[in-house]
Amino acid sequence: MKKSKKAFDRMKIVIVGGGICAVYIANKLLKKRKNLDIQILSLESYKPYDRIHLCSLVNQSLGIEDIELALESKVKLELNQEVTDIYTKSKVVITKTASFEYDKLIIATGSKPKTLFNIHNLDNATAFRDIADSQKIAKGIVDRNVVLVGVGAICLELLDIISKMNTSASIHILSRGEYLYSKDLDIALIKQIQNTFESNQKVKFSFKDEIVSTQIENNHIVKVVTKTQEIDNPFVIFGVGITPNIHFAKGSLEIDEGILVNNSMQTSENDIYAVGEAAQIKEDGFIARRVKECVNQCDVAVASLLNLNQEFEHKVAIDSLKVGAFLLADVTSKKYDMNDIDNEKIIMTSKKDHRVDQYIINNNKLMRFIGINTNIDVMYLKKMIRNNENIDASYLYDNRLVSEKGRLVCSCKPTHELDLVEIIQENCIENFNALAPFTKAGRVCGRCKQDIVKIIENTPIDPKLALKIKEEKRVKKEQEALQKVQKRLEKFNKFHPQNQLDASNFESAIKSYDMSQEYNQMVSMITAKLKLHPQYESSVNKALKNLNKLPIIWIELSDCTGNSESFIKSAHPTIEELILDFISLDYHELLMAPSGEQSESVLSQLIEKEKGKYILLVEGAVPLGLDGKFLRIGEKAETGIELLKRCAKDAALVVAVGTCAYDGGVVASGSNPTQAVGVREALKREDIINLPGCPTNPINIVGTLLHYVMFAELPSLDEQNRPTFAYGYRIHDNCERRGHYDLGEFVQEWGDEGAKKGWCLFNMGCKGPYSNLNCSLVKFNEGTSWPVACGHGCFACGEGKIAFDEYANNRVLKDANSHEKK
Repeated sequence: MKKSKKAFDRMKIVIVGGGICAVYIANKLLKKRKNLDIQILSLESYKPYDRIHLCSLVNQSLGIEDIELALESKVKLELNQEVTDIYTKSKVVITKTASFEYDKLIIATGSKPKTLFNIHNLDNATAFRDIADSQKIAKGIVDRNVVLVGVGAICLELLDIISKMNTSASIHILSRGEYLYSKDLDIALIKQIQNTFESNQKVKFSFKDEIVSTQIENNHIVKVVTKTQEIDNPFVIFGVGITPNIHFAKGSLEIDEGILVNNSMQTSENDIYAVGEAAQIKEDGFIARRVKECVNQCDVAVASLLNLNQEFEHKVAIDSLKVGAFLLADVTSKKYDMNDIDNEKIIMTSKKDHRVDQYIINNNKLMRFIGINTNIDVMYLKKMIRNNENIDASYLYDNRLVSEKGRLVCSCKPTHELDLVEIIQENCIENFNALAPFTKAGRVCGRCKQDIVKIIENTPIDPKLALKIKEEKRVKKEQEALQKVQKRLEKFNKFHPQNQLDASNFESAIKSYDMSQEYNQMVSMITAKLKLHPQYESSVNKALKNLNKLPIIWIELSDCTGNSESFIKSAHPTIEELILDFISLDYHELLMAPSGEQSESVLSQLIEKEKGKYILLVEGAVPLGLDGKFLRIGEKAETGIELLKRCAKDAALVVAVGTCAYDGGVVASGSNPTQAVGVREALKREDIINLPGCPTNPINIVGTLLHYVMFAELPSLDEQNRPTFAYGYRIHDNCERRGHYDLGEFVQEWGDEGAKKGWCLFNMGCKGPYSNLNCSLVKFNEGTSWPVACGHGCFACGEGKIAFDEYANNRVLKDANSHEKK
């Protein structure tokens, strides 16, 4: 039986690991489900930190507290916990000192470094993987001959740091091959890197070299002997690779190099997930090595835990590395095979600019780009690879010298230097924290954080200039948006409506009911509620008159038809009714004339004819109990979930109308014998647009459709995929009785003096402080009234089934004080 949302909220989730993945998953789960019990078991003695900044601990430019990761206070953190076993049947994790029960287990233990010989207990040899290693390196290299074994990205970063510290006697870098950073690197790039570092006389690269023996006395390496040299008084640092840290899982989970997982990041045990460097995709053997890949896997694991349909996909990888006097950029296709004999190279170099651009091409497609001090727009390269476009050599050559956006600063959240400067100037950014609302650059892996801090420090800010930039951008954006809207509306003018009504019919109806003034007011109100500038009113007017060109299917599942009836029950039509009558409701079980086999035929024809074009509006909850048999529809006794999947498959947009369609609503409240859920959970899709309400205000339906017609995109959405123009307001803050709340004037019982004076209904059960909806702003029945104005408290119907399970049954909630005078 599938667990309900409420059951999941009571689960205990244990995460093994103390790095980025562990913290990211914990924070994201709590953002989605605030009441989860989450526990992190970390092998470290320090709070979770960002390993990307370990180099900054070596030269002490940052302290340990500076690289700590922000972790939600609700998360229980257990340090110094080395996991030894997992008992999958009893769902218990065993450490050397304790045991921990779990409902869901997530393994995010990352990897451990490889070494070429046993360095345990040696005082002058280490890997480079944690805080202890950083501290050992900082102290150990002083006046010693550093032997750096390995030439990957982390070794080059560390080399950059220790060569600038100038505390070591010398630095020897050993490469078993003839390459640096990657075997793909052309000799021109290798020479560029080598020359950059060897400008420091202490630094010496040694290719085709490796350690062959060591002389050890009293846990101390006295001498290192390589194929080409002998090095006395050494300090050895290994950076020769990593291997998944999964020894504790070998007896309980299916493993290969890493813990084997499916594309939802589930292991051989359905209640155990693995992510990041500890996980190996069973389908193709892939192990994530980049932070962005690890974070993507975390997103997939969270989605799977929340019973949403999302799978891990390999994407174009972008890396950047800033060391010494050069900046290296790396863009790689997921299809790239370095051993493919059809690979070809294009190299462009400039001695003057110390620039090298290397393109690896296969059958006219770009497979990989590696550039040093490059000017090329790597986002253009990413797009070219993603879209499988043929390479445009002339573009690459023409843009080798000047980049419109400057260098790439952040590869995790692709951000160029000049884009960043514009954000800083436009918003008068003075520090890294102030940048957070405008970009996530520097906040994923953190590698580029210090670069961004320097850009902020070096960018002059002027409030007058900021206002000028904002105004210029606003005007430009509005003009572009208006042009886009006009093109959209011109396109719809060419369509033929299904309901055979046109704009002239609509205008005639408005005139016949003497509603011209009301209609104009409606246009103004919708424009305002969509948070559009008044100059959009003519476009909103045109869009309203084009709504009948948009094919719409409206299906009803487990519901009371309240959302449909809310705009058809009046004898005299309102403006909302005229608009909704005008919409091309090509299929609506409640409103359409055909029934039975004829209506089924209409639906099938619409789905086929308007494939990929129609909008699906869904009213009602989706029963999943008894394989959906609690709800059967039509002559063929199709279940509700079958009908929903059939209609949603080829819809351009799926909108869940009403609280029942949102999360099950009243149908899913209480014991929920039919196992009813909302549309999003039933389809396991994150792209469902939710318009909860009991009933939903027709204005919110029309506003959402209008925005889609005008902009070919959805309005701004909140975390629950609800349009912010409708659900971005707290009812409490816009209630006409709010003043009485602030003065402490409450109705204590129905009919008392306070009730007669219109005092606040909070003590009588009003849940306005808990509800985000625009009822108090747009009201119902052409803006006539709404429940609180009529003397009935709000019960937060737009918040979902909690309104029926808890809010409607308790006058004052236990945490009522948390909403006082906000």
